[in-house]
Amino acid sequence: MQYGLYTSGVQSRLSRRKALRIGLGGGALLSLGHQTGLAAPDGPLSFLATIIAVDDGRSVRLADGRRVVLPHILPPGPDRHAPMTDTTPIRQAAQGLADLVLGQQVRVDLDATAQDRYGRLRAKLSLKGQDVAALQAGNGWVRVFPEPGADLQDIKPLLAAETAGRTAMTGFWKTALFQIHPAGSYESGSDRFEILSGRPRNVTQIGNRDHLEFGADWRTDFTAGLDRSLRKVIDPETLINTPVELRGWIREWNGPFMEITEPGQIALL
Repeated sequence: MQYGLYTSGVQSRLSRRKALRIGLGGGALLSLGHQTGLAAPDGPLSFLATIIAVDDGRSVRLADGRRVVLPHILPPGPDRHAPMTDTTPIRQAAQGLADLVLGQQVRVDLDATAQDRYGRLRAKLSLKGQDVAALQAGNGWVRVFPEPGADLQDIKPLLAAETAGRTAMTGFWKTALFQIHPAGSYESGSDRFEILSGRPRNVTQIGNRDHLEFGADWRTDFTAGLDRSLRKVIDPETLINTPVELRGWIREWNGPFMEITEPGQIALL
């Protein structure tokens, strides 16, 4: 995925407190200088730290050497299985984050899932009381992607910031890189993150999903598969002919297909 371009690691599941004790090294894309160190043992779940490096549009390095990734946002990057010929957008998103936090002291609030597969701490960063992820979204350098288990109340401020950036045409919203595609005629490649909008023509129940069909031929046209658990918050039958916006990864399965597992991935327009 795009946020793994400059780092690598082994996936592990750690408690938030244990993750605090891990010190990580390596190079950085944008940095105040080379600095490494070990974390103090058994710190609090929220703490203050200084940002000394920015790896990409959503991950940074602390003065003690630990790396932090901001959940639920995605900077530009290649498709999952395709190279990116022009990496300028990756550097621009990283520069946008660096302009905000490089050399600044921030508050770090660890996520319930303390560590990602690359060994980075998952955390919310606050700068002078403002959510850094929301600032990145409002500036148009990232899009919001609710990760599995995301609390919708945590996602709503990010979506509001993204909407404000989209309306103001900030960052990548004034380019073709970030755009809302019509779901009814979507034919682009797979293994990429997209935001689509349209009116479902039909709903079909298959297995543990409710399939929203946006085209005349479900074998070739775009379909969104809503996990059955979402029925707790939305009745899929009410979505027929209703304008909706969907966000997620596109894969090929009887045409373009997007799996919707989190409430924050779908919105009524």
